[in-house]
Amino acid sequence: MKVFVTDGAGYIGSHTLVALRAAGREICVFDNFSNSSPLALARVRQLTNRDFSLVEADDRDALTRAAAAFARDAVIHFGGLKAVGESNEQPLRYDENNVAGSMNLLAAMDACACRRIVFSSSATVYGEARHLPFDEVHPVAPTNPYGRTKAMVEDVIRDWSLATEGASAVLLRYFNPVGAHDSGRIGEDPHDIPNNLMPFVAQVAVGRRARLSIFGDDYDTRRYRRARLHSRR
Repeated sequence: MKVFVTDGAGYIGSHTLVALRAAGREICVFDNFSNSSPLALARVRQLTNRDFSLVEADDRDALTRAAAAFARDAVIHFGGLKAVGESNEQPLRYDENNVAGSMNLLAAMDACACRRIVFSSSATVYGEARHLPFDEVHPVAPTNPYGRTKAMVEDVIRDWSLATEGASAVLLRYFNPVGAHDSGRIGEDPHDIPNNLMPFVAQVAVGRRARLSIFGDDYDTRRYRRARLHSRR
């Protein structure tokens, strides 16, 4: 099986590549390295002792050509912008990259008759919790532009799969994963200011940042409950 992976050099993408190569799949990575590094792919090659194809680009024509050349059997779509705060400041950029980019990918899949896709969505689509834990019947009500782009792409993929004979799609919702490969050779290492907690912790631990800032003092933790109990005495 040939698998086309967008943003394969990213944190989750690179770990997925290791798993795909271990399963004997052929891979083509499509990436513009906007928040990742070719070094991650070099390390995946070292870890798996196997090579794979790479197309470095981010435009629709290059995407269509790469899809046609690879004649893939399935797509795993990790590509997209993912910072909640940034999405509030640049919503149109997020719409163009995440929604229009995903539509371009589906068009490229149609052009080469690829019918299977796994979409890396986000639990951000749930918005404020109506009940916990989140489950498949929880209402989708995102509260920021990033979450709304993920929800929109889910709808687009649903419509595409219903209208496309033989199509199948998985909409994979998850919160931020943490950790790294057992080898320590690949992990989460963003270019700029991290958007997630664990990269901040790691950068403080190795001395790249002086401290870890904590915002808010009213989280329902044991320390908070002890402080409230003390204040009542």
